[in-house]
Amino acid sequence: MSNDEPIPDEPAETIHGPDSTETPVTESESGPRDAADSASPESASPASAGEETPPSGRGKIVAWWATIAGICLIILLGSTFVTRSYLIRRTYEMENWRPPYLAKLEENLLATNRDGREVELGDLRGKVFVAGYNYTDCPAGCLGLASVMKTLHEKFGHLPIFHLVSVSVDPTADTPAKMDAWVKERGVDAQNWWFLTGDEEIIRGYMLSQFKFFAVEEVTDPEKIAQVGRWAHDLRLALVDEKANIRGYYDVLHSEYGEQEITRLERDIRMVLNPDLKLEDVQ
Repeated sequence: MSNDEPIPDEPAETIHGPDSTETPVTESESGPRDAADSASPESASPASAGEETPPSGRGKIVAWWATIAGICLIILLGSTFVTRSYLIRRTYEMENWRPPYLAKLEENLLATNRDGREVELGDLRGKVFVAGYNYTDCPAGCLGLASVMKTLHEKFGHLPIFHLVSVSVDPTADTPAKMDAWVKERGVDAQNWWFLTGDEEIIRGYMLSQFKFFAVEEVTDPEKIAQVGRWAHDLRLALVDEKANIRGYYDVLHSEYGEQEITRLERDIRMVLNPDLKLEDVQ
């Protein structure tokens, strides 16, 4: 056979239908069908389908534990940082502790001292003083407060910057002359210890609003009057610094921890008088 002779076309494939009619099928028709038939779901690759393979069950568990571990690590690092910051702050506060600022005497008080002189609490700016309630007819608590304040005067009274102030709970009955006699009788006569009286409403209002002392209440039971006096009043002492800031309240007559309160008061007085002192210096 010569190379120039044409190659005869292959006969077309025929499909026998139900009516036995042969239908020729060309290669262009059979190709795509055969390709579709030969492609099974198992043989289709994810890359060709453009889809990601979902993680297996083991992969999900690993990812879950990795997330939990990351969260725990963040919590651990955060708590370590917070704890360290707290310890640093706490150490600083302990080494540099000062009596706190609890209130401030924003207003002035004009009153009469036991020697008849008109005085103002504002005159004590620049001084450190301890203040408390007192009245001459008190059968119990006031005597205890006077005793504690007398001890404070013995320890700090020689300092020009230190002062004591006793304010009458019963200004109407406590005249300057009566208070002066009471003071001399008990041996607490000192120039830097005021015993103040004056207008009852003004004094009680001032002690309530400025010193934040408890309100005075009248006792009506005769039996209780004999025991505690006519007036129930605050038995704490207040420490005031040179700028009229109240730096502490001290329940020095408390039945259980009164002695500890006195010790705390004396410590705080020293620290307010000398800002350079540290807590360890006065323990």
